[in-house]
Amino acid sequence: MINVYYNTKELVNKLCNEINNILKTKDTVVLAVPGGRSVRAIYDEFSLHEDLPWEKIHIFMVDERLVSIDDDQSNFKLVMEQFGNKLIEQKKISKQNFHPFIYDESNDNFGVEQYENELKRCGGMFDIVILGVGEDGHVAGLFPNYTIIDISDYFIKFDKSPKLPKERMSASKNLIEKSSIGVVLFVGEGKRNAYDSFLNPEKSIAECPAKILNNILKIRSKTFFV
Repeated sequence: MINVYYNTKELVNKLCNEINNILKTKDTVVLAVPGGRSVRAIYDEFSLHEDLPWEKIHIFMVDERLVSIDDDQSNFKLVMEQFGNKLIEQKKISKQNFHPFIYDESNDNFGVEQYENELKRCGGMFDIVILGVGEDGHVAGLFPNYTIIDISDYFIKFDKSPKLPKERMSASKNLIEKSSIGVVLFVGEGKRNAYDSFLNPEKSIAECPAKILNNILKIRSKTFFV
């Protein structure tokens, strides 16, 4: 089933209900989030839900630029500024529930391996993944006919991103597809072509990575917001 929401408040209310439903059968929930200013309204709305059991929610980055988490280009920094710091200051959630991707330049694979192990300690999969869609239909760091075809099980690192900065990490296609609930966000008129490609049955997932929503396994609710 695909649920379409045109209202941020309705979408976040639905996701909060899903979080509570997951917690009926699991001790914790893993929420994977993107950077980007297009999701600001969703983060603002999430922070208003004081009734959520935030101490049981672990937040991972679905993609990240290979920069310091203090860098202005860091997705994690943006998430914390838009969403995380407010919740921590209000003592709704512990700082330890936020999981930044830390890249170690001295060990080329260390960041990816560490993040995989960290996710495994939290259950090894995303319960809910939120994905912003780019103008070319990319989601996370999965770009058309490029990183979307990578077959890694967890995270990938690459240094030839079509968008700057060139060096990035991303959850892999396989990891995202294991999520229980997927959200893709088409925000703004500039995403119209990507949205049309998403709806076009002749477009493959390699051509439009946003179609990963249709491949998510164990799905209880497929949701996208336009």
